[in-house]
Amino acid sequence: SRLRSRGIRPMMRAAPGAATPLLALRPRGRSARRAPRWLSAIALAVCGSNSGGVLLRGGADRNSTAAAIVADATLSGSRLVGNASDIEAEGAGHYPRGPRIYFLFLAVDRVANLDVWEAFFARAHPHQFRALVHCKLASCHQQVAGTALVAVPTVPSYYCTDLVSPMNQLINIALQDGDGLPNEADKFAFVSDSTLPAKPFSFVFSVLAARRGSDFCVFPSQEWADVANANGGIDVAVKHHQWITLDRAHAQQSWDLWKTGHWHHFMPHFRMNQNTSAWSSNGFGDNHNFGCLDEFWHMLALYGPLQHPGAHHAQDMTLSSFVGGPLRIVAGAGWQGECDTFVVWAKYLHTPGKNPFAKLYDSLDARSVPHGGNYARPGWWDSITTSGLRTIRQSSFLFVRKFIDRPHIHDSQSFAASYIDLVLAS
Repeated sequence: SRLRSRGIRPMMRAAPGAATPLLALRPRGRSARRAPRWLSAIALAVCGSNSGGVLLRGGADRNSTAAAIVADATLSGSRLVGNASDIEAEGAGHYPRGPRIYFLFLAVDRVANLDVWEAFFARAHPHQFRALVHCKLASCHQQVAGTALVAVPTVPSYYCTDLVSPMNQLINIALQDGDGLPNEADKFAFVSDSTLPAKPFSFVFSVLAARRGSDFCVFPSQEWADVANANGGIDVAVKHHQWITLDRAHAQQSWDLWKTGHWHHFMPHFRMNQNTSAWSSNGFGDNHNFGCLDEFWHMLALYGPLQHPGAHHAQDMTLSSFVGGPLRIVAGAGWQGECDTFVVWAKYLHTPGKNPFAKLYDSLDARSVPHGGNYARPGWWDSITTSGLRTIRQSSFLFVRKFIDRPHIHDSQSFAASYIDLVLAS
């Protein structure tokens, strides 16, 4: 009765043959506020397959509670089960709500410059965002505990051949957010552990919530993959940055397709990375295909292989909910789509045509120019100036990468303080 007087509905489930309930919601004192319903729902999903018992206590920090539950489930070998409809059936909110941005972090051992991200989210209304992180190592789980980032159960992943599993795990968990009815303007933005926001939260939110469709930053066409098809032409898989932003419909479709095994065989089917002698001289439609699963899968799954007459033909293709279309399919095509995240790929830094990367890069002062990287690895910052930070803020990008943790700032005492003041200030 005390729980119900506080508006909290106990959710107790006993495992078959178990004497203790799997989950209970209970406030930690009169002043404590309960965890949001979406975190309670995720906790219920986590614990639903646990044969032990987990006590979820409503604490002052909405994310520390969820992080503790997710960590417990991870250590005990549990995994999230169910789907959004199951969560809603448990009594989550059915009220209409505004758009929400789901920031989906992929991290190995830590999230670099987490204090900057904390400042970014501190300026946000809690109903306007969720921040989830897939950690590969336990040290990352420990780092984000009690922060704005909630760690999800870790799934197996492998560099290049399968970083899509953790990406779609993040989508799966985000789709289980039962705090309010889904909004078609919701966005699901992937963020790396070396990325930083290039704008204040209010700016990022207003841009993504107002934009209709999904953002794919498409590489120049010589990076695309192709195989011969039965019609005498080629099937094309478009290469794009891993750091995409999906609309709700595309996020749901991605998860629905991935869990059925759709295009899990992409790498062998397109014979990726097999002709190493042509690594640096690949061209459009030449069947010399290089890249990683995460650079192809989502666009391939959502739009299918694009049928094209051949390497010497040009074609404009309109793709549903593809921001920045139509897609130009032709040899020599440059950057296309919508690029939310700045990164330095030295080989294509000054590709002719629409190229926001060159515009930002060329605007940096000499001491703020990032390292160039190589054909396989993007460039990175280990130092910058306050002028460089202002240039980032004035650019067209919503996010920037790669930054090492705690880079040197030449003309100020603290990188984090300067970044927060110069980039995140409204």
